[in-house]
Amino acid sequence: MKFSLAATSALLLTAFATLAKADEYADAMKEWCDGLTVTKPDDQAMIAAGAETDVTVTRVPNDHQKTITGLDLYSVDQNGKAKYIKNVWHGSYELNQQSTIKDTIPSNATAGLYYYRVWVTNQINGMHGPDCLETSHTFRVSTASHQNADGSMYYAEDPDDVTFYHPEHFKGCFGLSVEYPQEGATVKTGEHVRISVNRDSASQTESLLKVDLYKSTEANKAEYIDTVWEGKERFVDAFTLKDHLSIPDGQYDADATYYYTLEVTSNKVQDETCTFHSQGFKVQKN
Repeated sequence: MKFSLAATSALLLTAFATLAKADEYADAMKEWCDGLTVTKPDDQAMIAAGAETDVTVTRVPNDHQKTITGLDLYSVDQNGKAKYIKNVWHGSYELNQQSTIKDTIPSNATAGLYYYRVWVTNQINGMHGPDCLETSHTFRVSTASHQNADGSMYYAEDPDDVTFYHPEHFKGCFGLSVEYPQEGATVKTGEHVRISVNRDSASQTESLLKVDLYKSTEANKAEYIDTVWEGKERFVDAFTLKDHLSIPDGQYDADATYYYTLEVTSNKVQDETCTFHSQGFKVQKN
């Protein structure tokens, strides 16, 4: 996709002021946390409320001494927000190649997607170094289960029921929201539009790949306008881009609603991406 030098420059200047710093930090943390994985529970797990499960952490050995110091349980609500449930364990558990901690799912847990977040502390010359935060894959929790005579398990909820187990959230597409442009805002062509994104520290989203501009027509169909940014930038929490808004005359409609989409990677699924949308806004010709 071709885009103007002015639009590119305006966007990249802001991107480098925010994303680049986050990317530098992410690169530094990657060096400390590389090779760290929570292998259990995995994407096949379905666990009943009140049941015990294993949380297994593995690492590729390197020069950094690592210790597991905390374990938190989270859920993902239907709106794609990470919800902290509780700290299920804290202490000091040396991590060489593999360590397992047992936990019991709360007996009053509702059906839905859950995951564990593990705190792993690096030791530097015997002192507390940077913490690595790694999560398990999301897993399904059912309100009840029993074992059939043939050894198979029956669960109160169907594991394919999207009411409880949202497929996008299951692959790690949650915990990220586009705060600006705000819903119903009016912007003018030729001006810089702020695209602000907040990412929960417990989110499993990882890198921004692309930002596209779309128009919603009267038939409620999405019409592609332009790609306003493309690359690969890891992000940590919040970041802002600015788009020098330009819409071709043939695609401008004063009554239409416009919005941005963000293509983002998940650190749990390698061959698929996530898509997040801004709220709809109006555009006036300058």
